[in-house]
Amino acid sequence: MAVHYYNLKVISCRDGGNPNITGVITNSVSGRASWNFLFTSTDVTGTAAKTEFLTAMDASIDNAPEHIKLLKKSGTGSLNAALNVSATPTNDGVATSGPWSERVGKDMFRYEIGVSTTSAADAVTKRDAHNLA
Repeated sequence: MAVHYYNLKVISCRDGGNPNITGVITNSVSGRASWNFLFTSTDVTGTAAKTEFLTAMDASIDNAPEHIKLLKKSGTGSLNAALNVSATPTNDGVATSGPWSERVGKDMFRYEIGVSTTSAADAVTKRDAHNLA
């Protein structure tokens, strides 16, 4: 049975001092909201494992820091749509796979995803920033 390990990080990426509140893909703002979600699926197929991951992530985001919780309440579902593309062992390291960013209040968020069939530690190593939408 295949095991899939997921490591998701949603992080503030607002470009400092920019009044237009734009995000920068390489930017991680210390002291601002970030959320790391780890998940292990034992579903046999990658498709079933990804579905299980997305369902668990959607339920867990309620426990994320306040601004990140608001991503779910935005009603767009765009983070789920982006992860549906990028949360695979093939696409997790492709920065252009599943581009996404979203503004919440005066902050901008981006994500990094790593997926491994080897180990949870390998998922962290494979975690890659994805392009901003």
